Amino acid sequence: MRTLRSLVTLTVAAAIAAGCVSRNVENISAEDAEAMATPPAPTSTGGGDANPGATAPGPTAPSTTAAVAEPGFNVVASVGPDVANLPEGILYVIVRVAGRATGPPLAVKRLPADLPVEFRVTAADSMIAGMPLVDAMDVTIRLDQDGDASSKQDGDLEGAAGPVAVGDTVEVVLAPLDTTAQ
Repeated sequence: MRTLRSLVTLTVAAAIAAGCVSRNVENISAEDAEAMATPPAPTSTGGGDANPGATAPGPTAPSTTAAVAEPGFNVVASVGPDVANLPEGILYVIVRVAGRATGPPLAVKRLPADLPVEFRVTAADSMIAGMPLVDAMDVTIRLDQDGDASSKQDGDLEGAAGPVAVGDTVEVVLAPLDTTAQ
């Protein structure tokens, strides 16, 4: 009897999980699917068997070498001239397939609101482990005062840019968010 209960419990749990997954799956076009092709593998930075004549970097090599080698794009975020006082809060970086304003993001980052700031977005920031970045992406950055990613209030700042491709550097200028349009 105990085995039967365990089996029923597992079956119900699997059905619930399958329902949750199917509700959150978004259909995409063939063009979007092609845009999600796997990026090329990173090239060797020396010191390995792939390039026997190269020498290993010395102790003064920058520690960000591995992060720079991973395919991604760079972001420079700043505030516009219409922002007199920089509010405290959290920076939310949302990356979506270009042209999509809703649905699950492709990648996200949560950073301290120390502006101006430069950072890199890579597949490591993907919402789904192993999901590569696509050829065309839109980037939205919001400085949220209350730290709640789902709320928007007067005084929050927001900026967007796109389309962005792997290898690009994009500048995003944050301005006061217009909460009256929501």
